[in-house]
Amino acid sequence: MPETRNILVTRELSDEQLDFAESLGLKVTIEPAITIVFRNDWLSVQSVVESPGPIVSAFTSRNGVEGFLRFKQAGVEFPEDMKIYAVGGKTAEVLESAGFDNVKAPLQQDGVGLAHLIIDDFLRSPELKDAIVVHFCGNRRRDELRHYLAESEKPVKDIVVYKTELNEMQIPEGRFDAILFYSPSAVQAFRNSGGFKGGDLPELFAIGNTTAEELSIESGKPIHASPEPDTEVFLKFVARFLGLSSRSSDKKCPPLKGAMGDDQQEQ
Repeated sequence: MPETRNILVTRELSDEQLDFAESLGLKVTIEPAITIVFRNDWLSVQSVVESPGPIVSAFTSRNGVEGFLRFKQAGVEFPEDMKIYAVGGKTAEVLESAGFDNVKAPLQQDGVGLAHLIIDDFLRSPELKDAIVVHFCGNRRRDELRHYLAESEKPVKDIVVYKTELNEMQIPEGRFDAILFYSPSAVQAFRNSGGFKGGDLPELFAIGNTTAEELSIESGKPIHASPEPDTEVFLKFVARFLGLSSRSSDKKCPPLKGAMGDDQQEQ
């Protein structure tokens, strides 16, 4: 019988992702740590769009993209030549599939990297002299993007398009080889549900560096951060670390059908 490892994942996975995990030898238990609630009023966004001067849009999570696309579906019109910046290749792909072909992503896939990319473009592009950066984000957004833009005297406006609610998790009993976290808020929900109490924890994995930082503070353990904020990469990374490299090296996740994909640097 092929060797397997038991992992607890703190967010929902698509059927394709679950099948992929199984093909790697990972037996997945799901216990969602957070619930996302999207806003449904558009007036504040419309007022920003109608403000004078160019608009630059920034995204630090897939849920921010989802909220933005909901605004578009509701009839809010954005400038056709609007510059768009996003953390992570997958986030950029969703925007491009929605018809935006001018999306830029930083090499450093977090809010700091995004801020530096935007600042560099502002300095090189005279037409952006009076532009405002509109950050489509959640209520638990991190401050790095705003901090670095403000330090460089670049105006930024946060548009909160979704709210992250922490779940009261029912943490399953039994032994897991690893627990996977997708956001700092997932770490907080796990803590609030008593997940860090009771002694011996398994290996802890984070989708990105900001989640890893939060997880390290709460657990006091070494944290393993995914090389990319992408579920396929994340699962293969976990499988290799847990000694399933012979089964994970050549596996590839099939295209996801209708799934928003991976959360990133906020929540």
